[in-house]
Amino acid sequence: IIAITLITVGFIMADMEDGDDKWKIYAIHKAVGLIFLVLALFRWYWLLSNEQPKSLPGWSKAEIGIGHATKWLLMLMVLIMPTAGVIMSLAGGHDISFFGIFTIQALAEENKAVAGIFHEIHEYGAIIISIIIGLHILAALKHHLLKKDQTLNRMLGRNK
Repeated sequence: IIAITLITVGFIMADMEDGDDKWKIYAIHKAVGLIFLVLALFRWYWLLSNEQPKSLPGWSKAEIGIGHATKWLLMLMVLIMPTAGVIMSLAGGHDISFFGIFTIQALAEENKAVAGIFHEIHEYGAIIISIIIGLHILAALKHHLLKKDQTLNRMLGRNK
């Protein structure tokens, strides 16, 4: 939900006219993005340090392969997106305030080339992760409504 909200807000604020409201939203987006990055790191740690559930009976090799590829691509994107956003901001000469508690200072010397590269990564990453999340939701619903297996329940922690 945090990822979907960040992406939605990101698309909205990118189209806003410059002004105080836009910069306030940017500041919140960046602070929540830092929280998301920390949560992503914890998720990576948990994923790599715990045994993964076995595939359910009746899954084809293709479904298993697509499921694993999607999971790892999504996991990669949840690291790339916020990291690219942080680098883009700092290289672009913009501090990142964490709700006024602390501030990550921008680079002493603005680097528009680096900021531009990471802006592109962040922007295209938003599109890619949106597609992955959409496909992930559709696949979960397919398993729940059509195949009537326990995939969605397992994803929600209701059944192992």
